[in-house]
Amino acid sequence: MLSICPAIFFGQSDTLRQIDSLKLKLKNDSAAIYRFKKVRPFLSLDNRHSFIKNMPINVQGLQVGMILHEKHTLGIGFYTIRKESKTPVKVKDQNRVVTQALTMNYFTAFYKYALIDRRYIELDVPLELGLGRFDIIIRDSLNVKELKRVGGGVIMGGAGLNLILKPFKWIGLGLMAGYRTMPNKNLRNNFSGLYYSYGVWIDIRQIYRDVKFYGFKKRGYKRALRDIRHAKSD
Repeated sequence: MLSICPAIFFGQSDTLRQIDSLKLKLKNDSAAIYRFKKVRPFLSLDNRHSFIKNMPINVQGLQVGMILHEKHTLGIGFYTIRKESKTPVKVKDQNRVVTQALTMNYFTAFYKYALIDRRYIELDVPLELGLGRFDIIIRDSLNVKELKRVGGGVIMGGAGLNLILKPFKWIGLGLMAGYRTMPNKNLRNNFSGLYYSYGVWIDIRQIYRDVKFYGFKKRGYKRALRDIRHAKSD
């Protein structure tokens, strides 16, 4: 008995040390994966709804940039009038009915500050300054004869609020509303106005983190733990 008990004791102690080492490694891996980052990339699809010259339009855009200290987001955006908004529509022009088609492309420099950033809710204040070009073609009511063509460069500024509701860690609902203004007097009454956006919010970074931790690190930990226990039982 004196020769068996120490072997059992040291065997249990060695097993506990291995398990504690695995737990510590998993904890360190988790801290590394979910760690706070001072700088990280930002990418977003931005689809907006608005009105220009009393025409409902849809603007599709892409934003790229970086997030600093989880509070400040800055970058550039590229926007274009979506295809359905380029379809000629009936409007009144100088007391006559005509068809009007609009094309506009522009880019912006934007900054967004996170007022609130909690587990289930986020509230941001986006600011932007844009530069681009527009073209408006006005034809007769039958959309045959071209009556007038107007085009030129545009400078625009905008500000708003962006609300994100996050019932799950990596998917939720994004709502945004703001006001767009044009400093050019000839365009101000036509292009200045409210805009809004809504859609699914997806946190790609959180998906990547969870897949890396739960799909690889934690599964590897459980597999190593089973191997230790099987070795002990043998």
